[in-house]
Amino acid sequence: MTRLWSPAVGEGRIEVLRLDFDLAAPWPDADWNVLNTEERERALRFFRHEDRLRMVSTRAALRRLLGERIGADPATLRFTAGRYGRPELAGGGVSFNVSHSGDCALVAFSRHWAVGVDIERVDATADVAGLATITLTREEREGIDVAGFFERWVAKEAALKALGLGITEKLQAFSVWPGQGELYELCHAETEWGDLRAARLAAPPGYAAALAWKTP
Repeated sequence: MTRLWSPAVGEGRIEVLRLDFDLAAPWPDADWNVLNTEERERALRFFRHEDRLRMVSTRAALRRLLGERIGADPATLRFTAGRYGRPELAGGGVSFNVSHSGDCALVAFSRHWAVGVDIERVDATADVAGLATITLTREEREGIDVAGFFERWVAKEAALKALGLGITEKLQAFSVWPGQGELYELCHAETEWGDLRAARLAAPPGYAAALAWKTP
């Protein structure tokens, strides 16, 4: 487990950790035992072992990390779902978000702000032109390449998750541009979004990752 920190975020306000998986290995019994019945059933609905392991390991890590932060038994934690299915801790107290792709996962926590996080494995064969027409604004699409597309994609997804919106909602309502240092510049006219920010996260080669947060 690797702890990530962005200079763009005040120290102690947000925690971000990266998990790295061995997708060929069996998942530990300890991970399986910390899950509830619904989570186990959901994991078993995946056809491929690597998808099952990714889900089991990420969910078990989330439970343990949340349990440490609120002083509770990880197996007893209960979750609710927001309007668009975003998981939330029953009783509140900590905003969290997870994302996984390939053999990596990110988990973000904050007691202060709503957070969203996203990591994606960069697919050099992706139909960037086609995907860009439904995810990027016209200005963002100009001269876009594979790396640029995925960098914008993770920033947009993290931002929408921090807002508690569905991933397909509002994708073209804002633009993402490189800003100062790791920070992105988010351009939009959505007054109800308040002080929404996003930053690039360090990612393994071949991946793109971003963190977003919304202050009160």
